[in-house]
Amino acid sequence: MPKVLTEDQIEFFKREGYLFPVDGIDKEKCDDLLGAMNKFEDDQGINPGVFKLKGHLCLPETWDLIREPRILDAAEDIIGPNILAFGSRFWVKPAGDGSFVSWHQDSAYFGCDPHDMVTCWLALTPANKENGCLRAMPRSHEVGYDHKESHENAPGEAPGEKKNMLGRGQTIQGLDESKAVYMELEQGQFSMHKERTAHASYPNNSTETRVGYSFFLIPPHVKSTLERRPATLVRGVDEYNHWDTDPVPTEDRLPDLIKMMLAHNAQYTDPQFKQRA
Repeated sequence: MPKVLTEDQIEFFKREGYLFPVDGIDKEKCDDLLGAMNKFEDDQGINPGVFKLKGHLCLPETWDLIREPRILDAAEDIIGPNILAFGSRFWVKPAGDGSFVSWHQDSAYFGCDPHDMVTCWLALTPANKENGCLRAMPRSHEVGYDHKESHENAPGEAPGEKKNMLGRGQTIQGLDESKAVYMELEQGQFSMHKERTAHASYPNNSTETRVGYSFFLIPPHVKSTLERRPATLVRGVDEYNHWDTDPVPTEDRLPDLIKMMLAHNAQYTDPQFKQRA
């Protein structure tokens, strides 16, 4: 029997490739996480939203957050009782700065096989049409789309205005925008989508910063198609040993962890890194 989701919700997710809204955490916990994120920026001179894959290594609060029972219960209903956090990320979209996310499939660059990842996107602030909420393309997980890559956010001299929040500026062209679903969320709610579900978001046209936090969750049978990489076991057991273990974030380790996370960024922006959706 499912823990959180209904049978109808599970069937919808499998068929359409996305699901929302699901109740996650309370407003007070959201506000605490936002405060911790801002303190990190004040202390380190860098917003944790720049780390594209290992946001849970920034803060004790995010190290705990990737074990949030309500979110893992929903993920378990989709991928089973044994869960690794392959990655996680803050999505910080300031008011009026033009930041956006182009249409893409996570499977095009995460380097996982098979594509059994589920992403849970938690709204730490309300997410709506005005401030650039996530949009999903129904049933797009049935197709492996080609992606055009601008690399506008690659290190060094690169074209573009660096407004695409994706590391490679990866973009699926020619999708029918009229079919897109706006996954609007209240603070503390989350959405879910498959690794191959095409998704995107418009810029934030409101007067307040919009912040989300995504969990990239996999069952342990999923392998890395690249070199051996780290992940964090957040529920159950790992009988496959396909992944190394993420370091536990501590204050004395933080300088080295920041360097490591920036190195992960470079890997995902490197034009030499090729992956198929």
